[in-house]
Amino acid sequence: MRYLCLLTIIKALNMIRNVIIALLVFSFFTAFANDSIKIVKLKSKVLNETREVMIRLPENYSKDTLKSYPVLVTLNDKDNFNWASNIVAIQASRYGVEDMIVVGLPHNGNYSDDNFPYKEDSSLELSAQSQNYSKFIREEALVYIENNYRTNGGRFIIGHSLSGLFVLQLLMQYPESFSSYVVLSPSVQYAPQMATALRDFLLKNEKLTNQIFLSIGEMEHSLIQTEFRTLSQTLKKNVPNTLNWTVVYLDNTDHLLSAYKGIYDGLAWIYKDWYINESKMRENSLNDYINHYQLLSQKLNYNIKPREKHLMGFSWFAENKLNDLDAAITAIKAGLYFYPDSLELKKRLTELNKTKD
Repeated sequence: MRYLCLLTIIKALNMIRNVIIALLVFSFFTAFANDSIKIVKLKSKVLNETREVMIRLPENYSKDTLKSYPVLVTLNDKDNFNWASNIVAIQASRYGVEDMIVVGLPHNGNYSDDNFPYKEDSSLELSAQSQNYSKFIREEALVYIENNYRTNGGRFIIGHSLSGLFVLQLLMQYPESFSSYVVLSPSVQYAPQMATALRDFLLKNEKLTNQIFLSIGEMEHSLIQTEFRTLSQTLKKNVPNTLNWTVVYLDNTDHLLSAYKGIYDGLAWIYKDWYINESKMRENSLNDYINHYQLLSQKLNYNIKPREKHLMGFSWFAENKLNDLDAAITAIKAGLYFYPDSLELKKRLTELNKTKD
């Protein structure tokens, strides 16, 4: 009897624990959820129908009316938009990425027709519907976003599964449309001819400056793994020196979860150079700082600066913990280059110069 009572109590406690965990997880994501999510019905002339456009605005969009933002486009289903919105909010709150406008373009029940690039499984002839969908994104959806919201020229796009095929095809036809292409678990088992198309594209375009994040879950089935290896090897063998790229196998991840983990890792990779580590900052000259962020701005296609607080924090750390006054001063001088009106930086430089004297 006691055993049964104890077992009942343990089950009840486990249920309570699970409820608490669920509430904590919900509260966590709710804390990062943004009230500024809009859904627009956009009449497409290209597609001859109305499409839903989901828009997540940055947290301070309405407060800082002078700031403009990069745009992240997500395809596939609404889940991808919701995941991307939460991931951007979390990463931006921890200074892993700059906050951005997230745009979701969910399908209308015609997912395959929109996203499969080819007319036939074994053909290189392109699908008319997929081409129209590409034109809708480039000439209607993006134009609407940039005409109605404060954007800065930075454009990123993420596609998963069949949408991954679509994003890769978009790169091969219109590389200038986006600065960064995130291709997650592309369903190349249905389109093995894409490796040939990619090889031909890379050989004809030796001055590409885009960023490409290509990934797959390590737990995905053998058919997609085999064709993915062929695709990634084609990229590695023919990639021009000007292209910034990476191929990633996502640990402990299957096809479905590769969308979520791939979004996080893809965005982290795009912004990996926003943060400069301690050892490089100790070596950097003022020109090194300037050149670093000029190059990053070219990669992302918008003007990006180091965080003022990051430079201030390093300056304090270099002076007080590393006993490296020169690095502390150089970091503040770099800050004043990017933020010439900052009274805090000016005060800090005066203090450092007095200490040096």
